[in-house]
Amino acid sequence: MTRPADKQRVVWLDLLRLTALLMVIAAHSVDLYNATPQEDPTTGFWGIFIGSLMRPSVPLFAMMTGLLLLPIKESASDFYCKRIPRVAIPMVVWSIVYYIIPWLTGVIGLDKSVISILFPFEFSPSQHIGDMLQNIAMIPLGFNGYTTHMWYIYMLIGLYLIMPFFSAWVEKRDQTLIRIFIIMWGCSLLIPYLREAVSPDIFGECAWNEFGTFYYFAGFAGYLLLGHLMGKGTPLPSRKIVAVGAMLYFAGYIITYSGYVTMAAQYSYADAPEKLELFWQFCSPNVALMAIGLFMIMHRVKISSEKIKNILARTTKHSFGVYLMHYIFIGPIIILLAPLGLPTPVCVIFTVLIVYIICYAMTAAIYRFLPKIAKYIVG
Repeated sequence: MTRPADKQRVVWLDLLRLTALLMVIAAHSVDLYNATPQEDPTTGFWGIFIGSLMRPSVPLFAMMTGLLLLPIKESASDFYCKRIPRVAIPMVVWSIVYYIIPWLTGVIGLDKSVISILFPFEFSPSQHIGDMLQNIAMIPLGFNGYTTHMWYIYMLIGLYLIMPFFSAWVEKRDQTLIRIFIIMWGCSLLIPYLREAVSPDIFGECAWNEFGTFYYFAGFAGYLLLGHLMGKGTPLPSRKIVAVGAMLYFAGYIITYSGYVTMAAQYSYADAPEKLELFWQFCSPNVALMAIGLFMIMHRVKISSEKIKNILARTTKHSFGVYLMHYIFIGPIIILLAPLGLPTPVCVIFTVLIVYIICYAMTAAIYRFLPKIAKYIVG
């Protein structure tokens, strides 16, 4: 969710960031349809259809981070002190809020089943204060179904930790070395599928060793360097770039959707979530194709309207706050929209827009009325 300074603003990146954020909200809006059995099969279909479309969201954020921050201009210590608290402190604040909510549902007398609607990926909901305190105590180490979207912050901190080392490559302009890393990273994207199709003990992985051949090239670090390289652009005409980007996105989508459907016929979230989401993994070749394609398309967007530029700039400023708090409101909004009997796609669109507006307004209010501590609350 890193944003550039105003003097360095890149308008198409503001649009891409807003797009990726709306994709995150949409992906979480269909969690309820995907994580719990649905009486209407069309609801399940739309959950998978829409959820598959939104998979490039997080890779796009990692690519934007690499584009905006590499090479790092300050020392490693200054970079760490500036970047890590800016995301870690708000994460702790909002994680506490999320862990308090289940306990509050019990305090006000709601049935425990409401927790499963608010947090569909928490399969052992509890209203007990002891569980709440235990969850809060575990915040430095990890997250659970109540804070399912906070995994991104832990991952982002890891990217921040490694970025000063990558920055040395970028500053030397050793493009060959960077490209070799990306090729190795591309090989690592296949490992989940090879592990499933060939053997769990792939490339040296086994019960006593999880660090296989491509382990040190794996993960979101590849998206960092990919974003840095792709941000330089290409001399090809915009029409060709957009066409290629669209083909990459839809080719990746076909694999993502069909793969999830195949796995959904065999597994459920309660039984084996890691197998069910095999084709939804962010670090997979199909999702990478989708992210690369969308990145290429957005890179060619030209915006001349100063009004639209200013609107996008404001959305960028509030994007991290929206990300932190959006998961609270998705369940209640879906519940409020349910009596209207809207088709699932329409319900998802309304949910995304309403949740975004609420979170944007709350983030803006925090910046306005608590300017001195806003960065500790919403980044």
